[in-house]
Amino acid sequence: MKRRKTTVQIISSVVVIACSLSLLLSSCGTSPTVTESPDTLVTISGDFSKAYTNGRFVVWTPKQSDDGASQGSSMMMAASTSSSAAPSIEDSIDIVEEAPINADGTFSLSAEVFQPQRVYFYVLDATTEEGMKLAPTKGQQFILEPGELTITMEQNRQFTVSGGHLNDTVINSWKMSDEYVGAQTAQSRLRVTPEEETEEQYRTRMDELSELSNQLLELEVAGLSTLASTHDEPQVRKLALQMSWLIGDWYWEALVKLADDLPEDAWVKEKSVAAIDRIEKNEAQAKIAIGTEILDFTAEDLSGKTVSLNELKQEKSLVLLEFWASWCGPCRVEIPHMKKAYEKFKDKGFEIVSFTIDDSKEDWELASEEEDLPWPNLGMGQEADAATKYSVTGVPANYLFDARTGTIIALDLRGHKLDEVLEEKLL
Repeated sequence: MKRRKTTVQIISSVVVIACSLSLLLSSCGTSPTVTESPDTLVTISGDFSKAYTNGRFVVWTPKQSDDGASQGSSMMMAASTSSSAAPSIEDSIDIVEEAPINADGTFSLSAEVFQPQRVYFYVLDATTEEGMKLAPTKGQQFILEPGELTITMEQNRQFTVSGGHLNDTVINSWKMSDEYVGAQTAQSRLRVTPEEETEEQYRTRMDELSELSNQLLELEVAGLSTLASTHDEPQVRKLALQMSWLIGDWYWEALVKLADDLPEDAWVKEKSVAAIDRIEKNEAQAKIAIGTEILDFTAEDLSGKTVSLNELKQEKSLVLLEFWASWCGPCRVEIPHMKKAYEKFKDKGFEIVSFTIDDSKEDWELASEEEDLPWPNLGMGQEADAATKYSVTGVPANYLFDARTGTIIALDLRGHKLDEVLEEKLL
């Protein structure tokens, strides 16, 4: 959506109304004149006081390339606090509307909505009380629809959007359930490090956090997949699919079914064609499991040198094939631990081979430099040979295999779970 002029209403003690050239045909009085139709106007008010007391609330969509393709796929995962904001973030998004966040954490804006759609939001230019800049949290999405929406945010940046039939149906139907809210509350409690925590207690707490994270993902997938597969309203099914980032067979099957109900919808038409192909690939991917043989592939490193997975496993005992991306928060959070494991076990026959599904070599190169990856670092793209053969639909994802037999022995090892397997096999 192109950024356009809309009526923005900022709640404050003094309201100043300016007459622009576009309003010359109407009188400029003491109260604002809203030109949008009530049937297309959305008013968003928010309270972020528990997380922010400054900055800009920015509603955006991924920037479209000249051929209409979205360039925003690399912007959907979580990010954390940083000492500086991304330098070109506004060049990579289309801003729908924005409003300043007041000192009390509130904001308000209005915009015209011609078609309900999934949008994202950032808080840009925000700082802590000490003046440190805060990086925008990625992946925060909701449905822009006519009516009155209210957004609130907790200290840990968990947010809730209330109001609107589509937001309530597509998001709040599962996100506000007792089970989901309870898991979020338990997760927040476990994120606090107790004083004098032992290593055993730390590992137990990490396991519990991991279980809760998986539970939240399962509840989200269950909610969205049920809506996408069974809801009576095609629009609800479409939005549920668009809101989904962790997808499975249900996603592609729901897309094919939706194409029958929305045959003229450009997004559905494009995605349903890809869905048929993906269903076939998923059938092949289902054959990749513990006990099966790895699939060889060739790829280039950052220098342009072409290598194969079979070449890289020569004279090794265990190899971890890790799929990642520069924009994947969980991937990058895990890298420091992987580097420690690599340093400890590399002389005992352990190798890591990473493959990025980034579409931009510049992003891949920058992230690789920032992380200083010491192992073979290959790429790139979700449609590349490696990602296609392993049917990678989300990251992080990894496969640990016995280099001598080429047999997969474990999947998706993280943190101390990786350490335990390496200790068992190599010490």
